[in-house]
Amino acid sequence: MKRRSFLKAPLAAAAASEAFGHPSEDGWIEGPSKPDFRHVLHFEHSHRGQILIKSDASPTPRPLIKPDVIDGIWGPGAYSLMRQPLHWHMIDMGWFDHEDLWFPFNEMTEEHCVWLAYYQPACQAHDIICEIFGLVPSISEELSSSPDIGLHCAIHPSTPRYVTAKLYGPEWIPVFKKAVEQESKLVTVDDTEIRPSPYR
Repeated sequence: MKRRSFLKAPLAAAAASEAFGHPSEDGWIEGPSKPDFRHVLHFEHSHRGQILIKSDASPTPRPLIKPDVIDGIWGPGAYSLMRQPLHWHMIDMGWFDHEDLWFPFNEMTEEHCVWLAYYQPACQAHDIICEIFGLVPSISEELSSSPDIGLHCAIHPSTPRYVTAKLYGPEWIPVFKKAVEQESKLVTVDDTEIRPSPYR
């Protein structure tokens, strides 16, 4: 289905209601990535025996739909409010042609900062996990961790934002997997391997 057909489809109206988050006080950072779509969580070795949790998001940014195309469909300003995963979902469905896309990630653009803060695999996994378990992203371990399933979430002193979710060790993987799959029908856990750290 191409863009011309998409504009006539009932999904256009439905997508509009799902498309937009709320800009924060700085005017451009998007809200946390919620598990609106299906995700798979993976494990990676981290320091001191901990296990870093990552989502199945692309490890590099993906093209977005051009601002004039988005604003032409949903009205002026829609591009700045539409979350990046919805771009990728509509692109994957084939609703937009190559000429409708652009790649605003070659420099530290607003789009690149948003991707680093919310949609690269480690940060997206953190936000998905906080949403599932009702944790509050915080420097307070009491608010951002769940020791009964071996989980610790952390906000790091970084700009753009960098957050992580880790398990205390590999022995917690079965407990964490069971807890996630009890709480969410959209998120599954791949416990078939623990990937090596790219920094070793």
